[in-house]
Amino acid sequence: MKKEKVKKEEKEVKTQKALVTSRVLFISVLDKIYLVILGVMGIVGTFNIFRGSISSLKYGFFGRVGKEILFLIILGIMYFILNWFYKCAVKTMLCLTKNEVYKEHYIPFKRTELSIPLNKITRVTTVNVFWIFRTLIIHQYHHLPLVFMTWNNQEFKDKLNELITSDTEKVENEFKNRNIITEEMYKYLEYVGLALAGLIVLLGVVRFFTYMFSGERKMVGTYTYENSKVILNKNGSCELIGLVENVQSCSWDYDKSDKEVSISYEYQYSRSYGRINTNIGGKTFKYNKEDKSLEVNGTKFTK
Repeated sequence: MKKEKVKKEEKEVKTQKALVTSRVLFISVLDKIYLVILGVMGIVGTFNIFRGSISSLKYGFFGRVGKEILFLIILGIMYFILNWFYKCAVKTMLCLTKNEVYKEHYIPFKRTELSIPLNKITRVTTVNVFWIFRTLIIHQYHHLPLVFMTWNNQEFKDKLNELITSDTEKVENEFKNRNIITEEMYKYLEYVGLALAGLIVLLGVVRFFTYMFSGERKMVGTYTYENSKVILNKNGSCELIGLVENVQSCSWDYDKSDKEVSISYEYQYSRSYGRINTNIGGKTFKYNKEDKSLEVNGTKFTK
């Protein structure tokens, strides 16, 4: 009896070539990123394990070798995990055919497929952040938008719009490429700059002469009454010696109309239980230009 050979006919799976295929953003460099991360971790980890004085009796070389072996095992496990995610990212795709938008999404232990007929798509938009972070958003009836980060999002959008609208022509965006400061305005910037520089120089000159002939400049100095002193500094600060204790800061100002010197200061004082508080005080002195003195409450401080 002849044995008949039974030929198993394999079913041919028909495939079609996609018009546009999009891959996960950064997939072309994701493997390099993972390698750099693992490499840096390997170098830094090994350095931390073996660092120290190798000639020391407490160095414990073989103990460190054991730690290094354990570290390499952990690093190897991390590699397999990252490689697993990388393989899933490589297989994940979004493609466009004449009839549908098709997506295959891979995560560990799971593979999902999504098919959106073209007549269910309302519109498609793209979002670019810092030029390199590109996102494709496909809006559809009664469903949440499909969001996919990919490099060729604009190409996908253009081709999809072409199929949806059956129009290969783009709408022309007629605009004049211009900046806030137009080229016609640049020639005036030189004059504006010269005017600003001249104004600053003029203010400097005015400041110089007003300071040289300022009455306040002549008031700077030390005014004394017995063991008390009022010292007015040219930077606007002052000192009160023998008048107020524990002064933390002091400043003075001159009122030309009233011919008075106003002094403001902060001082510290202690209360019960050793608690120290800070308070604000002030004094007003009448200034006599003739004898260059400060007077308050009948007490005259002379220079």
